[in-house]
Amino acid sequence: MTNKIPGVIPLEPYCREMVWGGRRLAELYDKKLPADVSIGETFELSAYEGRESRAAVGPLAGCSLQDLVAEYRADLVGAEVWSRYGGRFPLLIKLLDAQQDLSIQVHPDDAYAQFKGLQDAGKMEAWYVLHSDGGRVAYGLEEGVGREDFAAAVTNNRVAEVIRFYTVERGDLVFSPPGTVHALCAGVVIYEVQQSSDLTFRIYDYDRPGLDGKPRELHIEQALEVIDFSQQLPGPVPCPDLRGQVLVESEHFVLHGCGLQSGSAEHTAEGSFLALTLVGGRAVVRDREGEYVLGTGATALVPAGGVCEIAPLGDEKLEYLVAAVPT
Repeated sequence: MTNKIPGVIPLEPYCREMVWGGRRLAELYDKKLPADVSIGETFELSAYEGRESRAAVGPLAGCSLQDLVAEYRADLVGAEVWSRYGGRFPLLIKLLDAQQDLSIQVHPDDAYAQFKGLQDAGKMEAWYVLHSDGGRVAYGLEEGVGREDFAAAVTNNRVAEVIRFYTVERGDLVFSPPGTVHALCAGVVIYEVQQSSDLTFRIYDYDRPGLDGKPRELHIEQALEVIDFSQQLPGPVPCPDLRGQVLVESEHFVLHGCGLQSGSAEHTAEGSFLALTLVGGRAVVRDREGEYVLGTGATALVPAGGVCEIAPLGDEKLEYLVAAVPT
C-alpha cells in the first residue's frame, strides 16, 4: 500500500442480497451486480466488517475501506472524528432497491446500544429518494399512539393501522433519528446515509421467509424499549433542487446537495472526510495526482485535508450529495 494518501478515492461497492431486493440498481446505475441474485443494497461507502467497499481505481485499487482506515487512521477520517469515534469509521452510505416492502422496523440510539453491550453503535439515518414508481414509505406513528396502543396493534396484527405512510417521489428527503418506526416500501430506490451500524429491531415482516426459507426474527420487546412515542415528525421533505442545499444537519452526519450545469466546483475536506455520491449525470473528479470519471450512482471518498475538483462530463446536468461528519 502506498504511504501517500490520495486526494480522492473512487469506490467500488459491496453488493448485498436481500429477500426484498431486485436488479434495478443495474438498470438505473449500471451497477455490476452478481448474476441471478436479488440485490437489495449496494454498500457504496462502508468499512462495516464483511461488507466493505473498496478503492475502485488509482494507486489503492482493491484495498478495502477498512484497510485504508487501519493504514491511514486520523489522516483519512480527520483527527477529531478519529478521536470521537474511537478509531471506527463512523458512516455508511448505501443505495437501496425495494422490490418488496421492507420490514416495519426501528433502530436504537448509541446510549441504548452501549447500555445493552451491543457490538454496533446506534443507527441514525437519512434517505434521499432517487426513483419511485408511486411507492410509499412508512414513517412515524399516527397521532396519539402510545406504547400500549402500539403493543396492542402488534398483538392483533394491526401494525399498519397505527403507522403513517407517505407516497414519495424523486427528490424527497426522509430523516429518521433513532426511535423512529419506519420502512421503505416497494417501488422506491433511495440513497441512504447512516451511522455505521446494522442494529435493526424488526416489528413486522409480513410472515415472509428469509433467504434461508425460515421466517426472519422479530424483536418486539427491544422495539418497544427504543421507540420514541413522543416523536413528532414532519413527513418527507421535497428537495427537488439540490444546488447549494443543506439537507440534513445532525449529530452524526451533515448532508449537502450540490448541482452543476457547467463549470466546476471544489470541495475541501476540512476536519472530516467527505463522501461524494452522484445522483444525476456523470462527472470528472480531480485531485493533485490525476482525474477519474464517475458514473451516476458512484461514490468517491475525499480524505480529511484533501481537495477535490468536480465537473460535469459533457453537457449533462450534474447532481450529487456530499456527506461528512460534523466537526
